[in-house]
Amino acid sequence: MHPLTSKGPRPATVYRIEEPMLLPPPHLAPTSHLSPGMRRAPSCERTPWGWLRFSPAAPDGAPQHLLQIGIRTPDPSLRARCAQRWLTRRPPLRLYFDHGGSVTALTLMTALVALLGMSWAIDHGLPAVIGLPLAILLPLLVDHLPARLDTRARAYARIIDTGPGLDYLQRLTAQHARLVRAHSSRPGPELGCAAELGHRTLWEIAVIITAPDRSPDITCRWLALESLMDHLAREADDIKHQRALDGPAAADDDSPPAYRAPGHP
Repeated sequence: MHPLTSKGPRPATVYRIEEPMLLPPPHLAPTSHLSPGMRRAPSCERTPWGWLRFSPAAPDGAPQHLLQIGIRTPDPSLRARCAQRWLTRRPPLRLYFDHGGSVTALTLMTALVALLGMSWAIDHGLPAVIGLPLAILLPLLVDHLPARLDTRARAYARIIDTGPGLDYLQRLTAQHARLVRAHSSRPGPELGCAAELGHRTLWEIAVIITAPDRSPDITCRWLALESLMDHLAREADDIKHQRALDGPAAADDDSPPAYRAPGHP
């Protein structure tokens, strides 16, 4: 069975990520009656491993649909964190014209400032052959720069927003959330390593999903990574269950149970 045939639960937050998806595929029907400039922007929830992007909140309080899952690289570098924040930024305010076309408010403001600055500079002796190209190029640069930064930032993340891949990755993020909950309720090096391994497994699976071609060896590795994530989630559940059986005495025990790697007793 291909891994993408599995469907997972709808994540609500990083700690409540196991609710079933009961609604049809994502759409923006609740806001379809609004003009383009008035439509609500999708909401984005950052997580330790990436982000979840949901459809805009409906006025009637209907549940939001998951539109996108982003997996950040496990490398805890400043560039990776900055890339995650850039890719999850709020969309810019965009102004739409009656006869088609649109422009961001920042580009329009930059054009006005550049025009005023050019007029002032020409009045103070700057040649027009220099001031006019600068006034034209500056708004174009402001409008073009975000797309270039998006391309650079995507090198530190893998984004999945298609139906089969999105449903499949939902289930894996739900399993990883169990690791995060177990590590939060009982911090320790073993559970910390398991959570880091879960993040790295999510990243490698996201790389495989977004790859254009898959060889048989890649498919075998994919299945092995999925098996590893299942094992990590079961380990987290076992630790949580054991802690519930131990009762209050487990809270005073500073030595967490040993983590068992796959294939080891």
